Amino acid sequence: MASMSGNVVVVTGASTGIGQATAEAFAREGATVVLAARSEGRLVRIAADIEQAGGRAVPMAVDVTDRSAVFEKMKEVAESQGRIDVLVNNAGIGLLSPVENMDPEELKRVFEVNFFGLIWCTQAVLPCMIRQKGGRIVNVSSVAGKRALPHISAYCASKFALQAFSDSLRMEAAEHGITVSVICPPRVDTTFHDTPLMRQKGQRMNAPSLSADTVATAIVRATRKGSREVVVSFYGKFFVFFHWLSPRLLDWIMKRLWTRLAMKKTDRPASEDRP
Repeated sequence: MASMSGNVVVVTGASTGIGQATAEAFAREGATVVLAARSEGRLVRIAADIEQAGGRAVPMAVDVTDRSAVFEKMKEVAESQGRIDVLVNNAGIGLLSPVENMDPEELKRVFEVNFFGLIWCTQAVLPCMIRQKGGRIVNVSSVAGKRALPHISAYCASKFALQAFSDSLRMEAAEHGITVSVICPPRVDTTFHDTPLMRQKGQRMNAPSLSADTVATAIVRATRKGSREVVVSFYGKFFVFFHWLSPRLLDWIMKRLWTRLAMKKTDRPASEDRP
């Protein structure tokens, strides 16, 4: 896929953070971007900004956890645009909580968005991609999907599940000319960490982070190449390598440094995420 010009790209979780940056990056490459998220007003504003900059964008308000709505909306996109070339499964939420205090409904919500929502979107675009004998599915995972961290076990588990699902899907989809890429960034500087579920009991993760634009660039590059997996940044690669080299030592380090380096008290008001 040498050029993105003329391609139709659906990006979930496009109302903020990595999703918004990714949609804007694809639009600059000449693709028609379909912005999928729950916040219709914000999607309309982002689409207008993309159009004003010379790109092409279509807002699509949908909750990825609503399977029937996802299928209906993807069918509308395929019919109105004539094809779906790329699906970027980016919508996601986190949960900051020790295992012993984890709320069952919050745990369920994490998996509904991060895992089942991804499956519904994938199932919805596969018939179109199979008919056109090609496509790209890009699943945004995390370094935490390759190496778990304390206090975010639900998020880590959902991303580990995403990794396994992607591996299986890749083998099934290959015969139809469909590639499956997994993007694994470390912590990214977005509003993801300001959402209610990520700020339990006044605490907030505070670790080194990348910009959403950096991750968006990696997503566009991986889409072009049909890359199998991309761990973003030297920091992310080192973290994954260190886990392979000495997982017990990394456990020891993380258990002792987590409270001091990764969490801090905050009085800032929380805002709801709109994946």
